[in-house]
Amino acid sequence: MLQEIQYPVSRADLILRACNSQEPLQPGDSRWYDFAPLRHAWVLDRLERVFQGQLSSGKFHHRLLCGHRGSGKSTELLRFKEWALEHGFACEHIEVDVRLGHVQLEFSDFYLLAAMATEAAMVALGSPLPSDSVEPIIKWFAEITDESSSHRESEMAVEAEAQLGGRLPLGLGRLVAKFSSATKAGASHATTARQQMRQYPDRLIDLTNALLEDATRRLRQLRRPHTGGLVLLFDNLDRYNPDAINQVLISGSNLLRRLGCHALFTIPVDLEYNPRSGPLRDAYGQPVVLPMIPLRQSGDSWKKSVASSRHGQEAVAGLREALAKRVAIEDVFDRSKDAEVLVKMSGGCIRDLMHLMTLSYEMSEGEKLSARGVQRAVAELRATHARELAQADYDRLADIAARRAVPRDELTLRLLYNLGLWNIMTRMEASGSTSTH
Repeated sequence: MLQEIQYPVSRADLILRACNSQEPLQPGDSRWYDFAPLRHAWVLDRLERVFQGQLSSGKFHHRLLCGHRGSGKSTELLRFKEWALEHGFACEHIEVDVRLGHVQLEFSDFYLLAAMATEAAMVALGSPLPSDSVEPIIKWFAEITDESSSHRESEMAVEAEAQLGGRLPLGLGRLVAKFSSATKAGASHATTARQQMRQYPDRLIDLTNALLEDATRRLRQLRRPHTGGLVLLFDNLDRYNPDAINQVLISGSNLLRRLGCHALFTIPVDLEYNPRSGPLRDAYGQPVVLPMIPLRQSGDSWKKSVASSRHGQEAVAGLREALAKRVAIEDVFDRSKDAEVLVKMSGGCIRDLMHLMTLSYEMSEGEKLSARGVQRAVAELRATHARELAQADYDRLADIAARRAVPRDELTLRLLYNLGLWNIMTRMEASGSTSTH
């Protein structure tokens, strides 16, 4: 078990934990910093108002959230979950890619995850769903995984039959987990089951919504007559191919919008920038956008290096203050001014600032982050991005940096999805220089 540590840390060898780029911050974590004033976007407040407004409508609300990778969406969702639980909703946060891997998502995946999350939410609230709510879905699973003798020994079929036969307790968690594992592995019985679901969508939708209706009734009994119901947060969808997410979430919105609970879906930012299937607001209302932190304004000129170029001091100071919640800057840097260098080189991307901190630790000598280690970290991250860029990418980034008109074509969309334009532009000086000081 990891030893609990206090933040900000004063030792450089604790930076890897203090600045873990893959760790969304849980509510109450002392490392959290409110970036809303710097973003000029009060996303959490907006979501709270939207879902609070649904209490009197009696209708389910489905909404899209988007933002560049590493902008802090998961942290915001976890804080929204805390708010939802405090305001009469039941709420579950679902990391879709963790559950399913990077398969071709289909509408059925969301309904199965919804059923499993609903069961888990009710258990967490101390009011588990009765067996007659869960059993129909398990029976249906048993049917679609037993289409031929070659499927009889699938883990899903064995699990479903054991639950229905009373040898195991009824529950969707283990069953959906086995299905998810088989899906990630590309097992033939999982492929067949997904084909069945796709061919007959109404059966799964009706079974899941029946379970959701029962959960809503129990929430009213458990909490108060005006409970907000269930909210599901489908996270990490921005890690999937944008065209695949468009197909299932936007083109297939007629199926997903039948989901009998509130839901919030993250999407790749380039779908908001250039929708494939018409305006997103037609299906889900206006998307909620979590922007990067703008370190530079449109009139800011470039100098010889990024670090010496003009930046918004309020934004730079805010990011430095956020970093100071994680590490004691005076204690872990040889030169405290190098913290500001890393802030500027992050481009306003929180995740990349965390990357730069951990790289600086790895590449420094001695007990503190050295100036040489910071320089090497910047060069390493820049080189990582440079390997992913072709000459056409540099030309497009130069156009954007010069504020020239930028076509919404495949090149721009690829840069948006893979790298994030704003933080790359910050690192790639207009002069092409590789220095930071």
